[in-house]
Amino acid sequence: MKKKTLWILLSTVIVLLLVGGGAGYYFYQNNEQSTQSEQTTHKKSIKNIIKKKKVIPKKKSIKIVAIGDSLTEGIGDSKSIGGGYVTRLSNKVKEDDKVKVSSDNFGVSGNTSSQIIDRISFDQKIHKSLPKADIITVTVGGNDFMHLLKKKGMDLTEKNISDEQVKFDRRLGVLLADIRHYNGHAPIYLVGIYNPFSIYLANVTDAKTAFVKWGQASEEVADSVNNTYYVDINNLYETKYVDKKAKKTGTNPYLSDQDHFHPNAKGYDMMTEKIYDQVKNTKKEWLYK
Repeated sequence: MKKKTLWILLSTVIVLLLVGGGAGYYFYQNNEQSTQSEQTTHKKSIKNIIKKKKVIPKKKSIKIVAIGDSLTEGIGDSKSIGGGYVTRLSNKVKEDDKVKVSSDNFGVSGNTSSQIIDRISFDQKIHKSLPKADIITVTVGGNDFMHLLKKKGMDLTEKNISDEQVKFDRRLGVLLADIRHYNGHAPIYLVGIYNPFSIYLANVTDAKTAFVKWGQASEEVADSVNNTYYVDINNLYETKYVDKKAKKTGTNPYLSDQDHFHPNAKGYDMMTEKIYDQVKNTKKEWLYK
């Protein structure tokens, strides 16, 4: 009887140990899985927080400051639009990026690079406007070339243009450096000169090549100034369509009927597209805080 009782007692203890061990293992595994789940959730939360921190907000408003000559002023544009590329560029930024846009237009018809440098140095309105700019555009060089053309006339040679280009490049470097003095962060978009004389100066030796070299030199100057981009418009108004129209009318359909030098409304549309392509490709430089 005692042996039987002892055996029953022993069996009961073994069963209890097995049950207790199983339950302990179950609770241990369950707790381990719960801990791992909590750790995974915590890691995901940390990743989400990091991702959220990387989101850079857009600016609510953008200011464009345009400095230059008659192309910036918008000479030749239709009265219905007005303002040349500056008006069109402002509208494009506003529509495409859903931000408020304001612009200051400091374009003065007839200004050479030297005159623009003087205005940047002494014009208080420019001094107040430039530091607030998110986008800066510059047109310069066309009048420098025109002065040379008036001086040399039809005797103009590639060497004449090349010599003037070297002097112009020095002035261009000063001009861009002066702008950077007042604004060290906003991207500068330097718009090159175009050849309005492809029809009228067909007999000038190597004139086309000279314009290309002038633009290449200007691009090199732009590359030497931080956060400055060159917009090449040299061949913008030289197309097969232009050649065909020129044979019939003797004029360029993208240039003003008044002076055959400045762009007309369509010409400014085309110029704006070229400028905006560069502006759009560098959004990170001006759109975000």
